[in-house]
Amino acid sequence: MSNSNKLGITRLKKRAPKIPDYTCTEIDNVIDKLEKIQDSKKFSKLTLKILIRKLERLRRSNEALRESGIYWYDVCKDLLGLKKTY
Repeated sequence: MSNSNKLGITRLKKRAPKIPDYTCTEIDNVIDKLEKIQDSKKFSKLTLKILIRKLERLRRSNEALRESGIYWYDVCKDLLGLKKTY
């Protein structure tokens, strides 16, 4: 592993967009609040199910995006010879 590869990955990491925090707990909080609102009959059970389904799809999309970012980061490290093999 050369120093130029280390510098290259460091430079790329500095320019990369920030990886967002995990949002699952925020999604869970929204679902809880929606369930409480539904319990008070502010909207129907069908509306609640639709909203929860959309939030769960968002959760899956976020996770897929995160996994994709990890995959491509590992590919870059491998290409630059920075991946540790044990």
